[in-house]
Amino acid sequence: MRFRLPLLLTVLLAGCAAPSAPASLSSASTLGAQSVLTWQALRQGDSGRDVVTLQYLLRHRGYTLSVDGAFGAGTDSAVRSFQSASGLTVDGIVGGNTWEKLIVTVRQSDSGNAVRAVQDQLRSGYGYTAVTVDGVFGSGTNTAVRDFQTKRGLSADGVVGLNTWHALVTGASTGGTGTTASLAQSILNTSRVTLGTSSSTVSGNPRQNMLDTAAGRAVTRGCASNANCGLTVHLKKSMLQGMSNLSRSNSFYVTSIAGGVHSTYSDHYAGLAFDIGIWNGVSLSSPNSSHTAARNACIAAGSDPGQTFDAYHDPTGGHKNHVHCAWN
Repeated sequence: MRFRLPLLLTVLLAGCAAPSAPASLSSASTLGAQSVLTWQALRQGDSGRDVVTLQYLLRHRGYTLSVDGAFGAGTDSAVRSFQSASGLTVDGIVGGNTWEKLIVTVRQSDSGNAVRAVQDQLRSGYGYTAVTVDGVFGSGTNTAVRDFQTKRGLSADGVVGLNTWHALVTGASTGGTGTTASLAQSILNTSRVTLGTSSSTVSGNPRQNMLDTAAGRAVTRGCASNANCGLTVHLKKSMLQGMSNLSRSNSFYVTSIAGGVHSTYSDHYAGLAFDIGIWNGVSLSSPNSSHTAARNACIAAGSDPGQTFDAYHDPTGGHKNHVHCAWN
């Protein structure tokens, strides 16, 4: 049920240029207003498509860093500098407030790194292979954006504003091979995964979490101090793919995904973790060899070894009756 603590490190800004004026975007403007939308939370150690987007947006803001999809020390340093300059909490975690300060509205005829971020998401994240990541918002990018908006029930105006950025970053797609929605549906369809139907969080049990994801919706999550705090999160593709991979040769019962009361910075609340209560027919309610087997299988399926806990690998003593598997 645990926990990826935010890194509270003092980071020197070596290698990062001071922020400069935004790159040339004839109609781009900062979206600074607070939103109730739930965003992917990124932090040092994460990797993937959304980190690429983050890095492009930081470059747009004038920071010098590699666009490699790995949230390393350089990206962490740039994020903290941007947060400080923007009057945000300086914690290195890219949550909703940081995303919405970073993103800018882009449309046809704009250019620069923010456009590259959109193009990369469309091409590599959503299969729009006709889109070239060249930083020029031309007719091809405009066509892809409008199609993406239509498929996600957004206003198909070709303008990448708050809601379109949110859909791109959260990956809340409604169909297609390999999307979060299709992975969730495949998990619902397999007899090898049993999803629990109870939780201290109303509408936050594992089965409902998966049904919501399959429908392209955010899921209801709990909080450390309040099981029914009213917050939501999108389940991450890496975790869903890991669960799917795990089910290919194993059967298991999932007791928790995003709902329930866990530690404050739990990966459950980031949509990155699930708990296993029964492994290949053996209850994990007390320490036994199946704890080790389940943990090893999760790690083989891509979970983070440092965040995958069982009765025998447990820094807090809170995993004697289940195995906790978490992805980056």
